[in-house]
Amino acid sequence: MLTMLDNTTRSGKGKISDSIEINNTYFDSRVVDNKVEVNEEAIGIALTSVFKFEKLFKLINKLTTSLVKVKYSSLMLIEGDTLRIKYSNHLTEDIEQECRVKVGDGISGWVALKGVNVIVKNIETDTRFAKRNNARYSSKSFMSVPLIISGKVIGVLNVNEKSDGRAFNERDLGLLRILSRYSAIAIRNATLIGKTKGLSIVQQLDNDYYNKTEKFLPVTLKSLKIGPFNKSELYLKNSLNGENNYVLYWKGGDRLFINEKREEFIRKNINKLFVPKNGRKQYLRFMETNMEKIVQNDSACSKEKFDVIQNVAVNIISDLTAIPEEVCNIERAKQWIESAMGLVRSSGKDYIGLSNTKGYDIYLYGHSINVTLMSLVFAHHIGLNIEETGEFALGLLLQDIGMRSVDSLIINKPSKLNSDEYNIIKKHSEIGFQMLQETGQVSPESYMLALLHHENFNGSGYPHGLKENEISLYGRISRIIDVYCAITSDRPYAKACTSDDACMIMKAKMKGFFDTEVLDNFIDLLKSGKGVAKTRLVSS
Repeated sequence: MLTMLDNTTRSGKGKISDSIEINNTYFDSRVVDNKVEVNEEAIGIALTSVFKFEKLFKLINKLTTSLVKVKYSSLMLIEGDTLRIKYSNHLTEDIEQECRVKVGDGISGWVALKGVNVIVKNIETDTRFAKRNNARYSSKSFMSVPLIISGKVIGVLNVNEKSDGRAFNERDLGLLRILSRYSAIAIRNATLIGKTKGLSIVQQLDNDYYNKTEKFLPVTLKSLKIGPFNKSELYLKNSLNGENNYVLYWKGGDRLFINEKREEFIRKNINKLFVPKNGRKQYLRFMETNMEKIVQNDSACSKEKFDVIQNVAVNIISDLTAIPEEVCNIERAKQWIESAMGLVRSSGKDYIGLSNTKGYDIYLYGHSINVTLMSLVFAHHIGLNIEETGEFALGLLLQDIGMRSVDSLIINKPSKLNSDEYNIIKKHSEIGFQMLQETGQVSPESYMLALLHHENFNGSGYPHGLKENEISLYGRISRIIDVYCAITSDRPYAKACTSDDACMIMKAKMKGFFDTEVLDNFIDLLKSGKGVAKTRLVSS
């Protein structure tokens, strides 16, 4: 058996016909009943662990010449309708560059066209290829095998001139077929990795989700316990003859971890649990499970990251608005806040120009998300610590949850509200406060924002007419950013203002509504784009 051993651990079992050392790794081949047995896994690991083409092609050549015991080896890959030499150990670089073989021409071209293995013991007597011989073959005996992936030929592996001078036999062909199979897999993997290097993490995840050949996604233990997939249908994957079949394990609709035995089962088989790809919401759940990876990855630009963060938040708020008491939904919101905070710390001022979430209900979705992200930038600007910022941001994200009780016709009314309609709107603050308080999952610092975000500094706001320091710093900040995000966005009854116009309106036409020190710091952030405020605010 061919084994892969390090240079200090050598097996003494069996009759070792040869021992090959490549890159500090020994490959031992054994002869049993006059047949060479090989450990395909060892060859596969060696080849599929290399992802740079130059090193991979060299390794394929080294393994081929050493294991098959030949002097010469060449690797050719198909480009369009032509075979090109990618690596050989006997041709000059000039010849390699110039050599082109049409698929179907010559022996290599015929092997590429037909996808069959060829062993020639003597080219002079083999009638199959009497007219296909090529001067490159320096001996009478040679072999040529195709490199095949998913039924498609991608290239050819050629060898000639056996080291002992004898003709090649079926045992040699068997070894070369094994090498060609794993070489094809390794080349395919290196090609895919090469393609993904030009893609951002977001684009890579998009490709994973929208891959039409795979209709299921693997899920993590975290996403099942308290996460986006905690109530999803779950499937087991069975692989047979290279085909994947999925069998329903859990019907969904209820939490899986009620029974300890079920949890134990999942812990042992977590990589075998899958959820179906079934639309936009499932896609956003998939992206939600990868938010931390997206935020920390350098390949995606700020806009890509903010788009994902915003869209995932829409999905979370939608679920939370439908079932606010669901513990999972609150936990998902908290995890989203952590990712959003990480993005703000790394992107900072970049968010200011990317702040409008389009296409969603202005109150329940886009507005709350815009307020939260803008407030995180501002909190970073004025120096709030991480723990304070987390409570602050969660409260902002959920502050308009009371709007779920308001008729959408009132929310989206394109003209001025009458007094009755306005009174209905004003009730959302107290309703949201009560809803969040009753969950038992939200801190007072967070759910108080639902109550305070319409209180004005001069006491003219609602629901309680609080003023000045009766309103917490969080409440004073949220009031400013709530108004700013509202008037810089399209609303049912008004078009969006520019940032400069919004600042002018808030300074000149809304005097008394805001804490002037907080407002000045906020305008300073908008104008300067710097990450450090001139004045550090102190909570009062």
